[in-house]
This record gives sequence, structure tokens and C-alpha cells, in this order.
Amino acid sequence: MSGEKQRYIQVEDRELRRLREQDSRLRSLQQDLPERLNAVQQQAQREFQQRLAPLEQRTQRQQQEISGLRTGIKDLETQTNLRLQNQRREFQQNIRESEYRQQQQLQQEVGRLESSMREGFTQQRREYLGLLNSQRQEYLNLFQQQDHKFTQLIAEERQARQQGQQILQQQINQVVENLEAESQRKQQLAVDYFADVDQVWKQIDRDYQHQRFAPGKLADLRRDLDLANSNIQAGVFEAAIATCQQTYLKLADLRLELEQKQQEWLFYYQASLTDLRSLITEVQSHRECEVEVGQGSDAETFKCEINYWTNGRLSEYENQLNQLETQLVEGEATLTTEQVKNIGENINQLQPILGDIIEQAKLSILGSQMRAEIADRIVETLENIGYTLVDDTYEGEDERNAFVAKVKNVAGDEVVTVISPESEFGANSVSINSFSQTLIDEKATRQNAEAIFNILNEAGVEGVGDIECKQQANSEYQDMNAVKTRLKKPSVQSPQSKPSVS
Repeated sequence: MSGEKQRYIQVEDRELRRLREQDSRLRSLQQDLPERLNAVQQQAQREFQQRLAPLEQRTQRQQQEISGLRTGIKDLETQTNLRLQNQRREFQQNIRESEYRQQQQLQQEVGRLESSMREGFTQQRREYLGLLNSQRQEYLNLFQQQDHKFTQLIAEERQARQQGQQILQQQINQVVENLEAESQRKQQLAVDYFADVDQVWKQIDRDYQHQRFAPGKLADLRRDLDLANSNIQAGVFEAAIATCQQTYLKLADLRLELEQKQQEWLFYYQASLTDLRSLITEVQSHRECEVEVGQGSDAETFKCEINYWTNGRLSEYENQLNQLETQLVEGEATLTTEQVKNIGENINQLQPILGDIIEQAKLSILGSQMRAEIADRIVETLENIGYTLVDDTYEGEDERNAFVAKVKNVAGDEVVTVISPESEFGANSVSINSFSQTLIDEKATRQNAEAIFNILNEAGVEGVGDIECKQQANSEYQDMNAVKTRLKKPSVQSPQSKPSVS
């Protein structure tokens, strides 16, 4: 006959707090994280300069094409191009200065980051996230600065255009007195205005990503130009000139808007991609960690694979980050600023998850060791009443699973103890299974179970509720070879839940 005694147990709060406070003794085995982060930063800076290069090429190309304009728009375009050229150069200079400050700051923080890595994961994360926040703030400050300067540029540009338009209008009004000559002059002026404004429209269509940053606006202005051309064909030259003038002003405003939005996009894209790649680098540096358990001369340090102890959660997290990187890289030519901002917010929300994953791995390791220690105490208790250890193992020889210990006495009676993890850290269920070919003394086995749980309670492992008694023991744990070869999915512990028993 056989029987089973089962009870839920949990480690007392004081011991759980002590175990949780061992964060300072969980460290990455990869000590080159600062150098790898520096490499990510340098690569990001090189890529940013590559993205800025087309802006300068665009300026040079537009400057060359201005010489072909026929009307007073040529002077306006020359002044506008000069102001934009100065703004872009200042923009690039500010970027270089920002990158230099970030590089200097990273170099200053390398020593502190290396020191924090030796102290432990929690301190390292604090230093690392502080460094990322500082770099993100640097980008934000630079963007705000450039946004303010661009606002000033737009105001100056509009004022200059108003003055230029007044001069152009005076030139239009100063036509020859002869009515026939005036008509010919207006026709030529209308044709030239249309040609110049049409060239500006084509420049914007060719050189700017207007559909991404101002969808539909350039197409609307094309319709205005088509109307001006129709007026020329119909001989309504004054209306055509007026339409061309208004269309040019709108095109000039649109070009400034596109310049500003492209620079804004560059800032957010650069910040998001750099943050994401830095986070991926940190994840890769924490695939393996070392955990120090105990204190002083009794301390024991051993390696652990984070992905193993979290049942693949680290890989899932890294895949999620890699998908975001793919989305950013493949969408560089199509993502809008709002989409990039949303990805950046998603990255910020994902930042703390690595800490949760590492915490889960640490608790899984400590929980596994705890189950083995509980089994040792139980076996010791049973040995005191005549039993001898036959074998012990983790189910499926997987340290994340239940720990099983089998003892036997001279009469051939067997007792198999199964310590199974519950969903929350510090909580386990202990099943004591008795197997015998003769009649089992129910009173004796219950007393033995109570003695075991009393010993556990004295060691800080508290029983919860009454002992559950079953007439039939769990026979699937009687054959230890079957226990070792059994495939079983490990349970997952929550790193943020409070210790309790369900």
C-alpha cells in the first residue's frame, strides 16, 4: 500500500528579502560592455554624417540651378539658398559638437560603468540608463535649439520675400507706355514667371521627401501652376503672373517646412536607432551572468545562462528589439516622424524589461537551489529514522523543475519526496510519497510528515495550511530513471510577484 502527504511551503519574508537583496552580486560575464557601447555610438555618428551629406549636395545643386532663372525670383532664390546654406552648416556644426560632447561623456563614464559592472547588475543598470538618458537629453536639447533657430529663419525669410515681392511688383508696374508693347511685356513676364516657378516646383519634387513630411501639399501647388499656364494660353497674363507669384510664396514656405521637418526626423531617428542598438548590445552582454550565493568564505559563485533560466524569455526580448531595428532600418525612406517617435516611445518602455528578465533568472536559480536544500533537510530527517538515500535529481535533469529525492529502509519501504516550484518566488509544494508492499501505518507516516515540516519551519521554510493526505502516492515519481529522462516544461516564476502560496 502507499500514500501521499502534501503541503505548500514558503520561505519566510526575512529570508526572501535577503535573497532578493543579492542583486549586487549578480554580474555580467562580458566585461567589455563600455567598449561595445562606445563602438555603437561611433557607428551611429558615422551613419548620421552619411545622412547629412545629401543635404549639402542638395544645396550645391540648387545653387547651380539658380543661375538659369529668368526673373526677379532669381535674387529671392539666391538669398534664400544662402540663408538655408548657413542654417545647414550651423546644423551640421551643432551635430558635430553634440557628438563630441556625447563621446567625451561616454569616455568619462567608462570607468564608472566598469566599476558598477563589478559591483553588480543593479548598479550597472543604474549607471547605464543614466548614460542613455543623458545622451537622449543631449539630442532633445539640440533639437529644441535648432527648432528655435529655424523659427527665426522662417520669420526672416518671409520678411525678405515680402520686400523682394514689392520690388518685383514695382518692376511689373513699370511697363512701357505703349499698350501693344505692354501686352508683349506682360506675356513674356508671365511666361518667364511660370518657367521659374515651375523649376522651383520641380526642385522640391526632386530633392525633398514631400509625400512623407507634407503629403499632398506639392500636388495642390501643381494645380495652381497648371491654372497659371492655362491663363497664359488664354492671354490672361496678369492673372497668370499673380497666380505664379502666390504659388512661389507657397512653394518657398513649403520648402522651409520640409527642411525643418527633415531635420526633426533626423534627430528622432538618430536617437531611436542609437538607443535601440545600445539596448541590444546590453542584452547581448548579459546572455551569461555569474551569481554569488552566500556571504564571506561560504559564498559560492557560478555561471548561468539567462535564456535557460527564463525559459527563452531573453531570446524573445532580443527578437522583439531586433524586429524594431529592422523596422527602423528598412523604413528609413518611408517612416514618418510620428512613426519614429512611436518606435522611440516603445523602446523607452522596453528599457526596464531587461532588469525584470535578469531578476527572473536570479530568482529561478535561487529557487532551484532552495528546492535542493529543502530536499537535503527532508532526507536528513528521514535518515534519522532509518532510511537511506537511494537517489536524487531534478525532474528531467533540468534544474528549473521539481527536485526529487528517494530514500529506502531495510524493510524495503520507499519514500519519494517531490519539491515542486509554484508560480511565485519562495513558494513550493512538498509531496511526501510512501511506497510499501505491506500495510502502511497512516499515523506513523503522518507523524513523520509533521516532523519534516516542523524541521523546515525551524529553518525558515514555513508551511501553509494543513497537510493534505491522499491514499495513493504519486507513482510517476517512484522510478528515478523515469524521473531523470522525463521531458517536462519548466514552470515560470514571476520576478515581480510577492511571495505567497496559491
